[in-house]
Amino acid sequence: MKFSKEQFDYSLYLVTDSGMIPEGKTLYGQVEAGLQNGVTLVQIREKDADTKFFIEEALQIKELCHAHNVPLIINDRIDVAMAIGADGIHVGQDDMPIPMIRKLVGPDMVIGWSVGFPEEVDELSKMGPDMVDYIGVGTLFPTLTKKNPKKAPMGTAGAIRVLDALERNNALWCRTVGIGGLHPDNIERVLYQCVSSNGKRSLDGICVVSDIIASLDAAKSTKILRGLIDKTDYKFVNIGLSTKNSLTTNDEIQSIISNTLKARPLVQHITNKVHQNFGANVTLALGSSPIMSEIQSEVNDLAAIPHATLLLNTGSVAPPEMLKAAIRAYNDVKRPIVFDPVGYSATETRLLLNNKLLTFGQFSCIKGNSSEILGLAELNKERMKGVDASSGISNELLIQATKIVAFKYKTVAVCTGEFDFIADGTIEGKYSLSKGTNGTSVEDIPCVAVEAGPIEIMGDITASGCSLGSTIACMIGGQPSEGNLFHAVVAGVMLYKAAGKIASEKCNGSGSFQVELIDALYRLTRENTPVTWAPKLTHT
Repeated sequence: MKFSKEQFDYSLYLVTDSGMIPEGKTLYGQVEAGLQNGVTLVQIREKDADTKFFIEEALQIKELCHAHNVPLIINDRIDVAMAIGADGIHVGQDDMPIPMIRKLVGPDMVIGWSVGFPEEVDELSKMGPDMVDYIGVGTLFPTLTKKNPKKAPMGTAGAIRVLDALERNNALWCRTVGIGGLHPDNIERVLYQCVSSNGKRSLDGICVVSDIIASLDAAKSTKILRGLIDKTDYKFVNIGLSTKNSLTTNDEIQSIISNTLKARPLVQHITNKVHQNFGANVTLALGSSPIMSEIQSEVNDLAAIPHATLLLNTGSVAPPEMLKAAIRAYNDVKRPIVFDPVGYSATETRLLLNNKLLTFGQFSCIKGNSSEILGLAELNKERMKGVDASSGISNELLIQATKIVAFKYKTVAVCTGEFDFIADGTIEGKYSLSKGTNGTSVEDIPCVAVEAGPIEIMGDITASGCSLGSTIACMIGGQPSEGNLFHAVVAGVMLYKAAGKIASEKCNGSGSFQVELIDALYRLTRENTPVTWAPKLTHT
């Protein structure tokens, strides 16, 4: 049986590891269970096997794969692949050069290559369409199957850089599979987020090892994986994700505030010490219930409370394992997380921590000042100086950055300043293999601006930006399942800016400004007449 390259289905790609097989199971049996329940491609990886044993095993697995009309790929061992007539060979960056491999195996055998950086895509593209047929994009997350990994986990942001490089080089022939640390708890998020910036390309499949090979019930495990891949939407939060180009109306803002007052959402603050007291009072003023908790053992209980929302602010660094546990807890029960990456790139420690958290979970809203959003969008030319916003940056660049962050992380992104920019990159929670977002690009996603003139005193008090995060968390947390995430974020930004404008006109200085701001939030929430507010909402 021969497969044309067009017949290869990369959607559920199984890589074997004999060292993971449970007691009482066999490699043949685990692979067979996978093939019977949705595996579309198999790679035999035997790093330490003798050649004779490897060939015998590969011939058996090849016969099994072909009986299920599935191609077989051999890892690294070109001699074994040629000896058994395998359908493909997969090699790494340090193996034999690709042109030599192609000369040995001929034009029909599929060649796969491990790729982790855009410059490797540039090299692939220069070789042309007759060399590499697909790439393994990774390592995405930490994994136990790589004993001595040579690359740090790249996360979804790294995968997007590779996909963008393929598009930039017009490498239309090259297919892609994500690999490294992929499991049922992150596969949907990976397929959802890993889309090229032009919206034309997404991953063609995922590689798994332990979830099938190490499973006590490989058939059931494969069915679970197959179900996740075949889905078309990722309902990561139990609030509506419909993307609308229309502006949020005053009636919608009024309804969002009413819902919040009725639901009285619990907002768990994992935030900096300076913000805790102020953030708690802001949350109370908005008719919501704050809790300042960094206790890892209670995050699951808190997340399970109706209308619970997590505000994760990295101004003070809580233990990373606690932060991961909180993200996992809220993601598991589909409750919203507002992420505020304070001082995103101000220090190497903050940069590493924020990037690690961004790879670990799905966020409903990412909020930052101009420097933080530019850093997240990879548009800043230098590292942040402290946690303050940059000045003298054009609105056009900030709009672009906000859209990039929203699209990259499939979230609602907020960039704060005299003009607040809000972009919706959730794409209604839709995802699909290969097709990207069906052409919806970074430039196409909705983005609005909120403006009420300069409120300079906002910059003279601590935690003013952090407390916008509290406000957004309250508005999101208070919405029913039929609500709308983007409109709730817009309502939070409008409310906070309206209160800031009133407070700035009434205060006598920075001390009284804080009091006036909390009073204004309290009063505006109870009066609930957004038609009278000063801020203006416009399309960008």
